[in-house]
Amino acid sequence: MNPTFHPVPRISTAPSGKISHPSPAPPWTLPPTAESSPAPAREVECFSCRKSTSVPATAVSARCGHCSAYIKLDDVILHSRTHRTKVQTCGSVTVQANADLKGLNIECRDLVLYGRASGDFLCRGVCKIKTDQHISGSICARRMVVEKKTTVLVTGTIRVENIWIQGSLEGTLTADETVTIHRHAKFLGDITARRLIIEEGGTHQGAFTRLT
Repeated sequence: MNPTFHPVPRISTAPSGKISHPSPAPPWTLPPTAESSPAPAREVECFSCRKSTSVPATAVSARCGHCSAYIKLDDVILHSRTHRTKVQTCGSVTVQANADLKGLNIECRDLVLYGRASGDFLCRGVCKIKTDQHISGSICARRMVVEKKTTVLVTGTIRVENIWIQGSLEGTLTADETVTIHRHAKFLGDITARRLIIEEGGTHQGAFTRLT
């Protein structure tokens, strides 16, 4: 005769229906990540309302936070086959060495002229001229550099904060801060500026008016 089986009840300390240990996450669940720091941003000026707005540093386009206008932020390269004459971007514009472009209207952050370009240029950063130019128009830039062995004629006005002339420049120049004419460099025309620095061997032919 087989003995009678008496099961022993298992007593759990956890309340009924509760799992004392969390179940493992399903395999498709991504592991938790640390809270990421905010992406770096930069301030750009809207072309429509002229107010500053903050955009991600890596963005190539954005909407103005004030008027919702579209703002281009990418860099632009102009070459010999370029047909566009108007460029508006908060990025940089480069004119390639083989270009000879006329009637341009450029508004950008930085402008570099390896090739020839003529028109009106507005740069919120640096304008660098690296080759001979005859610019029928005006230049407005925060900083401007005329590099060595270049001869530049600007028929319109030149308006900058600071300018470094290392080659030859002719025009009418207004600088809110300093004009520096380097050794063996030359400027032909009238200058209005807060400070004028002419290194030994540099030349200025024209009138100078000091800003106060």
